[in-house]
Amino acid sequence: MNESVAGLPSIRARYAAVVKDDLELIAKERERLRTDIAALQGQLRLLDDDQAWLEDLQNNLQPPRAGTGASGGVQAESAAEAVSGGGEAGEGPVPPTAVSPKTASVAPTLRDLIVDELCARGRPCSAQDVATALGRAHPGRRIKEPTMRKALEALVGQRRVQRVKRGSRVFYQAAGASAVAEG
Repeated sequence: MNESVAGLPSIRARYAAVVKDDLELIAKERERLRTDIAALQGQLRLLDDDQAWLEDLQNNLQPPRAGTGASGGVQAESAAEAVSGGGEAGEGPVPPTAVSPKTASVAPTLRDLIVDELCARGRPCSAQDVATALGRAHPGRRIKEPTMRKALEALVGQRRVQRVKRGSRVFYQAAGASAVAEG
C-alpha cells in the first residue's frame, strides 16, 4: 500500500504536466484560429468591396433603356408590341424576356444621367461636382463619389465622355454630339 501511495505524487505530476501541455496546445491553437479568422475577415471585406464594385459596374454596363438614342422609335414600337402580345395569332404566350410594363418605366441609368448632366454644364467637371449635382437632382438615388468615378471612367471607355487633366486634378466633359449619338 505504501508503494501505491508513494506513486500517487508521480502520477499527479504526470497528469499535471499533460494537462499543462494540453492547455498550452489549446492556447496556441486558439491563437492560430484567431489569426486565421482575422485574415479571413480581411479577405471577406475585400471580396465585399469587389462585389459592390462589380455590381456597380454591372449596373453601369446595362444597355440603354428603350426609347433613347437615334433608333428609339423602333425600339419603343417593338417593346410595345412585345408587351401587347402583337404578332400572329396562335404564336403562344409572350416569352418571359419580353419587356413588361413594369420594366418599361425604369429610371434612367446612372450613365445616362451623367452624360445628360455633363451636356447641360458644357464645361469640364470633377466627379465630385457631378455626384453632387445628381444627388440634388435625384434625391431618391444614392450616388457615391467612387461609383461616380467608375461610371465616368466606363463612359470614357465608351467615348461618351472625355477625361481632361489639369495638373493633378481630373475633370470630365461630354464628348461631341456625334460621339454621344454613336455611344
